[in-house]
Amino acid sequence: MKTTIATLLAAIAFPAMAAVTSTTSLKVENQQARRVDSVLRLTADINLDGVSLPSTRQFFLTPVLEDNAGNSEVLPSLLVNGRSMQIAWERKSLGGKFRGSHDVAKAVRRNNGKAQTVEYSAEAVLEKWMWRPDASVRWVVDTCGCGHEQGSRAGEPALLGLNPAGKMRVAYVTPAVAPLPVSVHDGEAHVNFEVNKSDLHDQPFRCKNGKVIDNRGQLRVIDDSIRYALADKNVEIAGLSICGYASPEGTYLSNERLATDRSRALSQYITGRYNIPAGVSKYDTVAENWEGLRRIVETTPALSETQRRELLALIDRPVYGPSDYDAKDRELKTDPRFAALYRETILPEWYPSLRTTKFKITTRLKPLSDEALAEVIRSTPEKMSLNQMFRVARLYPEGSDDFYRVMQTALEYFPEDETANLNMASAMLHRGDLEGARKYLDKAGDTPEALNARGILATWEGELKEADALFRAAGALPEAAKNAEMIR
Repeated sequence: MKTTIATLLAAIAFPAMAAVTSTTSLKVENQQARRVDSVLRLTADINLDGVSLPSTRQFFLTPVLEDNAGNSEVLPSLLVNGRSMQIAWERKSLGGKFRGSHDVAKAVRRNNGKAQTVEYSAEAVLEKWMWRPDASVRWVVDTCGCGHEQGSRAGEPALLGLNPAGKMRVAYVTPAVAPLPVSVHDGEAHVNFEVNKSDLHDQPFRCKNGKVIDNRGQLRVIDDSIRYALADKNVEIAGLSICGYASPEGTYLSNERLATDRSRALSQYITGRYNIPAGVSKYDTVAENWEGLRRIVETTPALSETQRRELLALIDRPVYGPSDYDAKDRELKTDPRFAALYRETILPEWYPSLRTTKFKITTRLKPLSDEALAEVIRSTPEKMSLNQMFRVARLYPEGSDDFYRVMQTALEYFPEDETANLNMASAMLHRGDLEGARKYLDKAGDTPEALNARGILATWEGELKEADALFRAAGALPEAAKNAEMIR
C-alpha cells in the first residue's frame, strides 16, 4: 500500500518508524565520497519508490558532513515536490516560503506510484578534517522548510570513507631470532670430601680416621634446586655452573689441584644424575677462598678492632703468585698476632666454612610449537623471546583482539625494542588508534616499515604530501609502493 504524506511525516517525526531500509520510505543508495583535486564530491542515488507525496507538499533531503570533533559542512539539498509544488517551484511562485532555508542542488517532482531514483551530486571544498576516520555523512529530511537543524535523520550516518588510509597496508617486522631469556637459580652447598681426595660420596662414608662423611643433605640442596628449576614442563636446563672453593690451608698449588678435581667430580655427578647434555655444564675453582675469609673477618663481632684491622691488612696484601698466597697462610699460623686465633678459631671454625661449592642453574624454554607458545604467553611470557611472541601473534588475524593482546604483551616485556614498538604502532593503525600509533612510532626507528607506518599516519591526518614523501623514502617496500598509489 502506498504511503500518504501523513505517514511520511509521521515516519520522519518518529525515528523508530523511519528506517531508510524500509520499503515504504526513501532510500539513500550507492553513496560515494571521493576527492577530485581540492574538492570533495558526494554522489548518491535517492530511491523514492516507497514515497507517495500529495500534490501540495514537499520535503528537503540534505547531506551533512561531520566528525566527532565538532566539524561540519552542510551540502546543497535535494528538493522533492508534489505535482503542484513542482510547478510552483519551476515558476518561482512560492512566495519565498522555502527560498531562504536551503541551498538546493536539485529539485524533482515525485511521480507517485512509479519507480523513481534520483541521482544526487554535490561538492564542497576539501578540508583536512574530512579525512578523519570518523568523518561521516548524515542525511536529514526537512518537511517544514525550517532548515536541516529542525529535520529528522534519514537512516544511520555513514562514514565518508574518503581517506584511503583505512585500506592501506602496514608492514609488520618479524623480530630477529635471539637467545631466549633465562631464569637463574643460585645456591650453595657444603659437600665434604676425604682429606686430600676428590672422590664424591653421595652415601654415608667412614674415613680411615673414623670420621663419617654424609653428603646426603647437601646434595639434596642441589637436587631440590634443580627440581624447582625444572618444575615447569616447558623448560630445560640451559646451563649449570659449579665453582668449588678451598680454604687457604696447605700450599696454593695443592689446593688448586684439589679444588679443581672436586669441582669436576661434583659436576660429573650432577650431569650424570639429570642427563644434562655435554657442553651445558661447566665448572671452575677458587684455589683459596680469601674473599670468604675477608667477609668473616669483617662481620665477626668477637674480634677487637686491632685484630680486625691487622687481619684485613694481611688478607688484602697484594699477591703475584702461589708463593705469596703460601706466605700469607704461613704468617697466619706463626705470627704472634694471629697464631692463637688461628689454632682456636680460624683453622677449626672459619676454614671449614670456606670449603664450599656454589652453583648456578639457568633454565630456558624448550623448543616449542607456535601453538604451545600461545599457552606459554598466557602464563609465563617472561620466558619468551620477542621472536616467539611474534610467532604467536601470527596465529591470529591481524587486528583481532588476540593479535592486539600479544602485541601489547611483547611491548610490556621489550618496551625499548624498535621492532616491538613498530609492530605495536602498526597494530594501532590497523585499529584506527592514531594517538597510540604516534606514541609508539617515536620509538620505532627509521626502517622502511617504520617510514611506511608514518606515511599511513600522515595520510589519516590529511598530510598527503608528507605521506607521499614517506612512502617514497621507504624504497622498494611493496606495502609502501601500493600505499603511495592510493594517494596519487
